Amino acid sequence: MKMKTRLFLILTLIIVSSLSILPCFAQYAAHTQLSLPEGAKARIGKGWINEIAYSPDGSLLAVAGSLGIWLYDTETLQELRLLATDVRDIGSMAFSPDGQTLATGSSDTQVRLWDVPTGALKSEFRAHLGGARSLSFSSDGTTLATTGGDFFDETVRLWDPSTNTLKSELSEHTGIGLSVAFSPDDQTIASVAQDGTVRLWDVPTGTLKFEILGHTGGATSVSFSPDSTLLAGAGGDGTVRLWDVETGTLKFERKEHWGEVSNVAFSPDGKTLASGSGWGDWRVLLWDVASGTRKSELARHISYAHSVAFSPDGKTLVSADIDGVLLWDVETGTRKSKITGYTGGIGNISFSPDGKTLASGSGRVVHLWDVGAATFKTTLIGHGIWVSVWSLSFSPDGKTLASGSGSAPLLPAQVVLWDVGTNTPKTELVEPLSDVNSISFSPDSKTLASADDSGGVLLWDIPTSTLKTELAGHSRSAESVSFSPDGKTLASAGDGGVLLWDVATGTLKTELAGDIQYAESVSFSPDGKTLASAGPSWDSRVLLWDVGSSTLKFELTEHTDTVYDVAFSPDGKTLVSSGRYTVGLWDITTGTLKSTFIGHNGTFSPDGKTLATSTDGTILLWDIAPEPPRLAADVNNDGTVNIQDLVAVAAALGETGETPADVNADGTVNIQDLVAVAAALGETAADAP
Repeated sequence: MKMKTRLFLILTLIIVSSLSILPCFAQYAAHTQLSLPEGAKARIGKGWINEIAYSPDGSLLAVAGSLGIWLYDTETLQELRLLATDVRDIGSMAFSPDGQTLATGSSDTQVRLWDVPTGALKSEFRAHLGGARSLSFSSDGTTLATTGGDFFDETVRLWDPSTNTLKSELSEHTGIGLSVAFSPDDQTIASVAQDGTVRLWDVPTGTLKFEILGHTGGATSVSFSPDSTLLAGAGGDGTVRLWDVETGTLKFERKEHWGEVSNVAFSPDGKTLASGSGWGDWRVLLWDVASGTRKSELARHISYAHSVAFSPDGKTLVSADIDGVLLWDVETGTRKSKITGYTGGIGNISFSPDGKTLASGSGRVVHLWDVGAATFKTTLIGHGIWVSVWSLSFSPDGKTLASGSGSAPLLPAQVVLWDVGTNTPKTELVEPLSDVNSISFSPDSKTLASADDSGGVLLWDIPTSTLKTELAGHSRSAESVSFSPDGKTLASAGDGGVLLWDVATGTLKTELAGDIQYAESVSFSPDGKTLASAGPSWDSRVLLWDVGSSTLKFELTEHTDTVYDVAFSPDGKTLVSSGRYTVGLWDITTGTLKSTFIGHNGTFSPDGKTLATSTDGTILLWDIAPEPPRLAADVNNDGTVNIQDLVAVAAALGETGETPADVNADGTVNIQDLVAVAAALGETAADAP
């Protein structure tokens, strides 16, 4: 009777729970899962941006960059699709007039044609030896113009996009082609080259109409007015120029940008010209075409304004920098919205002590990311406009983030201390006129060590933000610093190899011997008994040293790439070595290479279960925790035997063959399997033998 009663209750629970089970949602947002390398569980960030463009009907916004092409819905600004191949860095793109095809160019010499509605790759062909720097469709979509990307191919080529065959070649350039554009009436092609020349070609005859020698710092971009009568040009000399297409005469020249003008674009009505710039200027200016006067200046970007484009209705202007895509109201000049998650190249990454936040350095800024959702949190801006963030470190108490930058002409390097609670700068430590290559907090969070390109190893007192001690041992360059777990010893790497310092006295304790005269990185094991070192840059070895005896224990020699950084896992059993292209995990006990991952800047999460690597301006998260033992009664393999497992068995009653629902492995899912699950309710994977 007790067995029958129990089975009745079980079946009742199954029926009730099957009506009330809610869908389980993925931990990460959908866009973090697109085109992931095999084995990666999520991607943080969307890469860097090279170009942006609206589809002809204005429904899509395409953003080309290091990861491929992101397509956004312009109403919601939500990611619709990622167009990506093994070669991801897309430098140029163009929509066909009907919006059904997107042409992209990359440094691998291939031009790819994508079906926009489905995101499928339609075809690809080799266009130029050095890749296609710029692309432009004719207004009827029957011709695609491309310009070459190196000194061995200084041509403009015209292609039939339906067959990918070459129609003709324009070959009178004398420099690398940087931009090409069809006039809206299809009568003229304009092309600009690195030597500063602008050429206008007659499309029907394929002959050169005339050459304009305007920009003195190299021409970077051209754009035709909608009526095909005017041509705008951008130059490395900081100028914006406007020419008459028929005569080639200069209508106006303006030099109000402080640095290179990277791109220009006409509004759909032809009345406004937008220009974006970089190299410390980082502004987007709007010009009145009729008078040649400046109409407005959009708020300055935090870095190089990579691209500008007007929406087809002319109401919105988009521009991009390393921090994202900005959408502006053209009439008022105010910012409407922003697409976040983009970065420049990532120089360094660091987990917060609680593992919930990742910091990454990109250009002069620091980005903070939510690890659990793999989403962007905020941008920290505090370094000078000419520098790049090379090093990052959270204090062990989790209250402070330190970021170290490179130097700029006549400007010193910086270490900025950020308040983690408010994401605001607390103070700035001024370094010598050299790059800060590495920073590390002491275990008590009271001292910060920094290593710089001048050979300086500096110890800073964090409570007072003052310099305590300068350790003089590297004469030319110090590349890395690491505190021992007890905080009494500091290891430094650079010219002269690996040095061990007494933190209290600032004196040199030991110079590790061996055949190394230069080291790139050092890291103490969690128990302080082992020190790992890597480098120099031409050497792929990782050396493990016994700290007590200062002797070499053994070498790790299977890394196939130059090793720039090393770090121990929290349990001290695994070492990560980071190279230019790959990251390796090593078993410290045996000295064997366990696995290899894509990227560089390999960093363990504080719980040791996740490895983060950076590549293509993104951060990849890899699950490196060992597979937990599996309970036979845990049918859905979620780690716990619960009501969902009963539901799964009930749904599979009567099935035969190999299935997780056949708990007792007798070949059939039956009542015995339900009983087995019921008997194990509440058990977890930790209970498995």
